[in-house]
Amino acid sequence: MSEANLNQNNDNIYKHPLKIDFSKIIVPEEHIVPNNSPIESDNHIVTPVTPVSEIKGSGNVFADTPGVSKTSSTGLQRIVQKLDKLEKMINPNSKKSLILWEEDNSFKNLISSIVSYATTCDIENEFPIELYDRLKALGEDVEHQIAEGSAKITQLNEQQKINTALGQVLSNAYVSATAGLPREEYEANLVDPEIVEYKEYLATIATCEPGSDEYVKAEKLIKSKINNLENSVHITIDLERTTSKGGALQYIKAEVTPAISRLAEAYNKQYAAQNATEIDGEDAIMALTVKKSLTEKIYDTFVKPFANLFRRKKKAK
Repeated sequence: MSEANLNQNNDNIYKHPLKIDFSKIIVPEEHIVPNNSPIESDNHIVTPVTPVSEIKGSGNVFADTPGVSKTSSTGLQRIVQKLDKLEKMINPNSKKSLILWEEDNSFKNLISSIVSYATTCDIENEFPIELYDRLKALGEDVEHQIAEGSAKITQLNEQQKINTALGQVLSNAYVSATAGLPREEYEANLVDPEIVEYKEYLATIATCEPGSDEYVKAEKLIKSKINNLENSVHITIDLERTTSKGGALQYIKAEVTPAISRLAEAYNKQYAAQNATEIDGEDAIMALTVKKSLTEKIYDTFVKPFANLFRRKKKAK
């Protein structure tokens, strides 16, 4: 072939490059054998593939071989969602009332389903670390709220006693004023800021004609205040709510504590009971990994590598 023809062919190649239709390419099928024995086929060995669900430790966050058990994972996530719902119900800022919790079957069923899962789930092959962490946090929150509720009940009872005593003082002063007794005989007792403002109304009752507009207005205000102090309606309502919620929290504590104990015992037995002197090398790294919370594991896996890379680049500059 002449040099001129060769150059012409090269120009054609550049102008009209070869196009490959990848959709027409046939890819040979992958051979998967369900059992665990290598099989010779067509002069080559086909390696059997073990399903993920059959891998030892599948779904166990502590397993040497990572795997996910679809069934256990789905069940666990449902329970986590129920824990979210329960935590919202007992949140101090929640609008949902727990006053009638003893008659609320949905509330009891919610707790029952959580406890039932925690007391029957697999804790040897697939330890539910997320459930354990959430239940521990729930138990601590319940304990904290029970303590706060007890302190609030004590405070409300003390305030109720104070209000009852103030109501009695104001009532005695009112009787003295209606009897026309000198103001100095009852004014000395009206020193509390909550009733001191009623001195002028008592003076009106003592000096004005019964049945007059001033007398009726003053009498109405004093009687209303005496009634509020003696009955302490708002305190009574707070006491009922706080006491009822305290009962609900005690119920949660009684139901959840055995489940937490079961998971804690298994956790300590399987992963945290090893003596530090007996752990070295990879075992030490594994023990530290086990003791980390879910948030810490996520940080170590996704955030920490990028943070370290950023630091190295910053130092290089």
